[in-house]
Amino acid sequence: MVKWKEEMLIEAPIEQVWSLFQDEQIQRIMPKIESHELLEGKNDATGAKHAQVYTEGKQQQRYIVETLSYVDEPGRKYRETAFVMGQMFKVRYAFTLEKESAQRTRFVYEGQNKGMNVTGKMMLLAGSKKAARNTVLNFMNRVKDQAEREN
Repeated sequence: MVKWKEEMLIEAPIEQVWSLFQDEQIQRIMPKIESHELLEGKNDATGAKHAQVYTEGKQQQRYIVETLSYVDEPGRKYRETAFVMGQMFKVRYAFTLEKESAQRTRFVYEGQNKGMNVTGKMMLLAGSKKAARNTVLNFMNRVKDQAEREN
């Protein structure tokens, strides 16, 4: 199993950062998502299920993403989602935003990627921890850049 938890400060209001995590904006921070289609429930709500098509290089994958938790309070925002990738990995991740000040937001990104079978577990063991951390930090920096661009 691979786990991560990173945090950073973003020089933008919490609502501005949070808008990037709404379903209609998801491709701004996750550009490899080709489509994000609601299947069940309501957008931006606990219990929502979306079909996502994701392209990595020449490979395209389709999976169902479920929103496990969704909290939208003035000083704290939280969204937790999970999906199964290729019948080999169960992925869970969460975004937490906390209002530090009117123009500053703390962004916490945490999650885990768990092998569901021997092949998945072996692939995670063989993977580079440095590369996995870089993927997380690249995502966080993309969120920061998009949020601060609007500020």
